[in-house]
Amino acid sequence: MKILEIESVSVNGDEVNVSAIVDEAIITFSQTYFEPAEYGPALCEASFSLNEDELLPEDEEELISFLEKIYLEWKVVDNSDYYLD
Repeated sequence: MKILEIESVSVNGDEVNVSAIVDEAIITFSQTYFEPAEYGPALCEASFSLNEDELLPEDEEELISFLEKIYLEWKVVDNSDYYLD
């Protein structure tokens, strides 16, 4: 999945937690008999462990490139109770 924007990164020892806007993470239009499903971006979270000799890039573009090269299991953040007024 393509990462559009990093929201937050937290490091606790060798565990890294990432929150990001990920493209094609949710269905925005359900499949019909005539049309395929359409997907859109969503806020997602993932975590992974760093090896002892690995460092996270500080530049956002380099961090996105680093994260896209490893397999992450992105989980969509449930924000169904969030309202904009």
